[in-house]
Amino acid sequence: MRGATRENATRATEQFLGKLGVKASELDRLQQFSWKQLQDAFFGEPRIQGLAGGPVVDGRSLPRDQWYPDAPAVSADVPLMMGSTETEDAWSDPPPPLQMSEDEMLTRVRRIARNDEAKAKDLVALYRKTHAGISNTDVWLIMNSDNTRRANAQLLNELKSAQGKAPAYLYYFAWRSPVHKGQMKSYHTLDIPFALYNIDQAASMTGAMQDRYELAHRMSAAFASFARTGNPNHADLPNWPAFNARTYPTMMFGNDCKVMNDPNREARLALKAIRELGSTTTTAQ
Repeated sequence: MRGATRENATRATEQFLGKLGVKASELDRLQQFSWKQLQDAFFGEPRIQGLAGGPVVDGRSLPRDQWYPDAPAVSADVPLMMGSTETEDAWSDPPPPLQMSEDEMLTRVRRIARNDEAKAKDLVALYRKTHAGISNTDVWLIMNSDNTRRANAQLLNELKSAQGKAPAYLYYFAWRSPVHKGQMKSYHTLDIPFALYNIDQAASMTGAMQDRYELAHRMSAAFASFARTGNPNHADLPNWPAFNARTYPTMMFGNDCKVMNDPNREARLALKAIRELGSTTTTAQ
């Protein structure tokens, strides 16, 4: 949503070069280091705050924050499609044991709730109400996705829609992979092989079930149509309306592809309220 400031990026770069013993006038020396040496300097202690390798608002190449406070004017007439997977971080989290204990789940949810025990328990109760039979692990994984990558995807669509120059389309990828005994669920990047119809090449991600092919056809045809025309609709997919903040139409990609209006509305609004409260508190401090 935002880029690093020129000042912070310069400071982080100078610290990184200092770890390597390289002066700003000797950047060619970086080519003499192995990848291992560069990685050790990047990740080694003390860690360098702000050394993320992301875009820098330098006033020239990037004159302003990418998506703050609004959608960028430079791409106003370009359609946008954005989405998220149901359990984004399931490829790396949680560590074994695969079934998270109630205490571990609540500890993680408390972090989202800014250490408010009552709010944390309310959030857990909300997810148990809206997801029948949900496990502790799924409570955390879905909630964390709702609060991070899914929230960002939704905000991008809100900002693009408010701009009113070109349509935006929002999707929610909920198909779950059977690999590794299903423990990776609907994890980050799992939508890519379906979007590109590379499911056989990516069998280590998607498994070998026959239900992959129908979803891959529907999803890849939508991406191809969007690339060609700016509209993802095609004959084998239910009508996918352009996004608007009033009804929040969202294409649910899974074995049963369908459009739902604001599928995680209660959780979305509850988490947004907590984030906004935290932002207000931080600003006041």
